[in-house]
Amino acid sequence: MIVEKKKFSLDSFYFEKADRKLPVTIGYETYGTLNEAKDNVVLICHFFTGTSHAAGKYNESDALPGWWDSLIGPDKVIDTKRYFVICCDSLSNINFNNPFVHTTGPATINPETGKPYAMDFPIFTLKDVIRTQKALIDSMGIERLKYVIGPSMGGLQAFMWAKYFPEMVGKLISVVATPMVRPSCLMVPNQLGIEAIMLDKNWNQGDYYDKEPPNAGLLLAFKILLTATRTDNWSHSNFGRRLLEPEGGASTNPFTSFTGKFLVENEIEKTVIARMQFFDANSYIYIAKANTLFDLCEENETLDQALSQIKQPVQMIIDESDLMFTSEQAEEARKSLANCELVYYNSKNGHLSCLYETDYFAKSMQNFMNRN
Repeated sequence: MIVEKKKFSLDSFYFEKADRKLPVTIGYETYGTLNEAKDNVVLICHFFTGTSHAAGKYNESDALPGWWDSLIGPDKVIDTKRYFVICCDSLSNINFNNPFVHTTGPATINPETGKPYAMDFPIFTLKDVIRTQKALIDSMGIERLKYVIGPSMGGLQAFMWAKYFPEMVGKLISVVATPMVRPSCLMVPNQLGIEAIMLDKNWNQGDYYDKEPPNAGLLLAFKILLTATRTDNWSHSNFGRRLLEPEGGASTNPFTSFTGKFLVENEIEKTVIARMQFFDANSYIYIAKANTLFDLCEENETLDQALSQIKQPVQMIIDESDLMFTSEQAEEARKSLANCELVYYNSKNGHLSCLYETDYFAKSMQNFMNRN
């Protein structure tokens, strides 16, 4: 599919917890055709470092398609011959400097000052994120979503849709995400990533936009993230304890130098550095903060009470090797959900299998979508 990036803007968007109103813009993409009844809509919510480019290509010459192209398209699991699929860029999208990403966040110019908001941008929640999606969907005259689907942070958003806009959601599918963020996941990778960036001297309290950016802190934040989203099996089978080969006579031996590296360290750094041209450090801080704040429980509400309000059919797909959203958490959540199908697979490679090894769960997802 050849796809087009579009923009949606609101002159005034209310950030609930921050109690502030700002103009916001988000990017979005659509795949397939909206039917006359407007009842064939699937909303895809993207993951932490993702964008609205979930499928297809902008040009035939693009090296890679969108991140879930294996699942979205004609005759695929999320069949664009049947469904009208929408995916939106999040607020404070990490990929702020990607020309195909449209987002409002700390790197956005504040129209009142002519400078980036930086740390004056309001702290927001994932509920604010789904409310921007709802505003777009309302503008299209769409009253109901057949499915809300997402991996990781996208799965968290799917649960929020089901709780806060239940009349609009038919079914939800959450891939490698449970409806709670435990304290360990709050710290790793989210809060530790925030602190890694803030410890970089170039962060300068978030005021770095006309200066050297805090790339060292940002790199460390992403190394923490990748460590949390992979497994021992992945690192051992791909790299083992092999040492980085020396280049240009430089010492890369960790036995003789503190700058020496094992191959696994270097490959993780290469993966991050290849994408860092698009990243904004403050945007990372804000979206990580939104993940730490995720909580379906309102004041004085237990998790059981919160989840019992979700009446829609739920499919929760869990990788048993995932270190962030575990089978134990999934089993706890299932007890409180009225209609929940729990699907397990084991890639042995951890959280990121939701993007790169979709064959593990594609058939289960398809069966759930086709079931009346």
